[in-house]
Amino acid sequence: MIEKLKDIAFRIHIESLKTVGHATKINTVIKVLSDIYKSYNNYLEIEFLKNDDFKNVYNTNKKILDTIKEELDLLIVDLNFNSFEAALAPDITELQSPIFKDEVLEWKKETFENYKYLIIQGDFDNSNYLHKIAKKYNDEERYKIYQPFFSSIGDGKEYKLNIKDKEHQIIKTIIQPEKTKIDFYIPKVTAEKEEPVYSTAQVFVKLRKEGDKPKLTKRTVKKILYYEELEHETYPFKPDIIKCNDKIFVLNKKLECQVDFEDDNYIIKNDELDIIVWGQTREEVEDAFEFSFYSLYLNYCLEIDDRLSDEAKELKSKLNTIIKNVIDEAEKN
Repeated sequence: MIEKLKDIAFRIHIESLKTVGHATKINTVIKVLSDIYKSYNNYLEIEFLKNDDFKNVYNTNKKILDTIKEELDLLIVDLNFNSFEAALAPDITELQSPIFKDEVLEWKKETFENYKYLIIQGDFDNSNYLHKIAKKYNDEERYKIYQPFFSSIGDGKEYKLNIKDKEHQIIKTIIQPEKTKIDFYIPKVTAEKEEPVYSTAQVFVKLRKEGDKPKLTKRTVKKILYYEELEHETYPFKPDIIKCNDKIFVLNKKLECQVDFEDDNYIIKNDELDIIVWGQTREEVEDAFEFSFYSLYLNYCLEIDDRLSDEAKELKSKLNTIIKNVIDEAEKN
């Protein structure tokens, strides 16, 4: 098995220039391997998201990309300490996750081979190569692939980075492209504005009342009495207005609901109406609750008593007591 990986691996050779016996510095080995590893992983992510089938799965399960990266993780399958030479390859000899049947294994093989020949052995100063890369990758994608890769090459003063074949013969010495081409491969990418990080907290404050409804402002808050940052958005849910399918239900009271987070799902329960709903997000579970309330209204409040059981009639009466008014927005439009 390991011999097959040696055959498909790309071999990097760090030829040290300023050390005794051409021995390679540890920090040089770490830097070169780390930079190539980063370039390779960025390449995998970019190619993964260019595949429509993979992207559709990714949109429903973000963890799939991590799984693919893990299965294509680079292994050192051969090592020679004469200066420093390492053969790097992922374990793509067997299918590991049957997401798209055999298509995944084929994609893995092609993607690694493309990185090996297109990036590792790229003809960076060739104008045809530049045009090919320009069509294939945008500025941000080129930056992610080539910035760490060219960083691994260094400036050529401390060491050379060679590519060898499986017979350990040098087939190419990688050198930095000329400055104008470097600017193409590593364009200046405008850094995205960092989004603020928000958390959900339960807070009790001593608040100065102004008018019928107090306003929560710096001026009106006299003292924070209690503060607890919540791990999940399990703050209270007590709706007195419910909106669903062009219907607005104005209630006579707030519905007391219990909010929990279990097994990666939000759960809202209302014992009075025997409603229990769940969803992956707080917004999703609230929408589910409103839809359940709306369904009860359709199935009980709008149904004639002759078609309802005694238990159903009791629920209908309870709903009619709770609902103060129903506004039909469709009629307004």
